[in-house]
Amino acid sequence: MRLVSLILMLGTIIFSSQADAAFFGLFGNVEDVTAKDGKIIIDASKVDKVQSRHYRYQEDGKVIKFFVVRDGQGILRTALDACELCWRAGKGYKLTDDGFMLCVNCGQKFALDRIGLVAGGCNPHPFQYTAENNSVVIATQELMLGVGYFPENAR
Repeated sequence: MRLVSLILMLGTIIFSSQADAAFFGLFGNVEDVTAKDGKIIIDASKVDKVQSRHYRYQEDGKVIKFFVVRDGQGILRTALDACELCWRAGKGYKLTDDGFMLCVNCGQKFALDRIGLVAGGCNPHPFQYTAENNSVVIATQELMLGVGYFPENAR
């Protein structure tokens, strides 16, 4: 009986609040990236059609999380793993089985072909990038503009 109570208590802690994002990160859902000459380069060949990959970049003690997704047409799209409304929860987005990005905090779904194009509300916050030689190239100074959307950076 004590074991069942302990398992239920741990499950509640792990799958509630901000702990779930950290818990899932342990299983490789978030990849740490580094910059060279002020740029982060993501190998776009690792992002299959209707798939998202999540990344974490750190600079000067600040953390920025973002994702790269390929929509149904094969177009690469990027956004912060945060929005203007739910950022305080620190939960971000995940790709659903039916091909939408889902806000893990409020449950709103966003069509992949709109990611990176629409800002405001609970839309994943866009940022500028370029696609070059089957790579996504992100200027770190562009990414750092979103530093305030992550609770660990204490806005």
